[in-house]
Amino acid sequence: AKTMASSSISVFAIGDFLAQLILYILPSRISDRVRENTSPQTVLVLRDGSTKRANDGNNNEPRMTLFEGVFATLLFDLALFGTSNPIINFIIRAFTTIQNSWDRPFQNETEAESKIFEFCTRLDIRRHPWMWHRPAGEYGSLNDFFSRTYAPEYFPRLGDGRVVSPACCKISTYDDDEGLRRLLIKGCEYDVSKIGLPDDENNLLLEAYRSNRVFVGYLGPKDYHRVHSPISGKCTHCRLEGADSNSASVKFFGGKFNLLNDNKRLVVVLEEESSTVGGGESNGNDDVVVEVQEPPLRVALVIVGGVGVNTITYDKDMVGRSIGKGQEISTFRAGGSAFAMFTSKRLDIVPALSRAAEEGICVEANVGETLAN
Repeated sequence: AKTMASSSISVFAIGDFLAQLILYILPSRISDRVRENTSPQTVLVLRDGSTKRANDGNNNEPRMTLFEGVFATLLFDLALFGTSNPIINFIIRAFTTIQNSWDRPFQNETEAESKIFEFCTRLDIRRHPWMWHRPAGEYGSLNDFFSRTYAPEYFPRLGDGRVVSPACCKISTYDDDEGLRRLLIKGCEYDVSKIGLPDDENNLLLEAYRSNRVFVGYLGPKDYHRVHSPISGKCTHCRLEGADSNSASVKFFGGKFNLLNDNKRLVVVLEEESSTVGGGESNGNDDVVVEVQEPPLRVALVIVGGVGVNTITYDKDMVGRSIGKGQEISTFRAGGSAFAMFTSKRLDIVPALSRAAEEGICVEANVGETLAN
């Protein structure tokens, strides 16, 4: 076990050494960009309203390791090798092949425990208490652990709001699709109509998604990588888009890669039950109430796989079924991932999200925490 752990540590050490060497020889403009991308991120914690600041030694969480930072900045943030050509496509496929090695079965429980504990240490995944549904030695592979779920006693509590977070992630929110494009997606030809969102015959549904709030969430390698339903309702659409795409890293939504149009992505649309509201009057008789059928709230969840993600697991038969708020709907295996969540009505977001948007920072949310009412 010691030999296997030492071997893993030496591989990580070599990666860090190479990253430092590359930083030393890179132009300062690029090396400064790498350091910026790997520096700790200031976030507002949704569950208690606190702020994790970059200079707080107790919460000093870098966004990625130095080796990841060099790789991701050069290839995906700055796109030094372009966005679609034989070179970058080869690099992405090679990285995906490496990630696929996470499916290699562990030989025994001793190896499983050693590899998983090293993985936890490297990515700052909590080990005490152990919150996951199986002991470390019982996972069959690294990917088996990556797609882990919580032990029942540690599963985050489901909020009572109308819309909850579909994942453990860092969330940003935008007033509408134009705000998303203007503030975040600035380096590519993104078009909401090319995501794969279903529309109606009058193009009203797509227009509703354009006009209402958008949530964007990023799931880092250390996060719980299962996605749950943000509302209670019926699934009206479920389709995998870009199944054969060479997905780019989801760490940089504002870069030159068109993540929402080009990456592998699962599009799931959930519809609340129709609601009836009172209104109107008849010939001055206040006792007469006209019932007006409101269009139901629809939430379109675009679950985006990042570089190295070769599998998004989901139930292909969920269309037509009632899905409970907080019910699991998909799982990622290997690599980073993200989501964009489009809504068809104006929503009253919780104060923490409003505050974070004003300050230009992200919100750290657990799966199931209330986002809007």
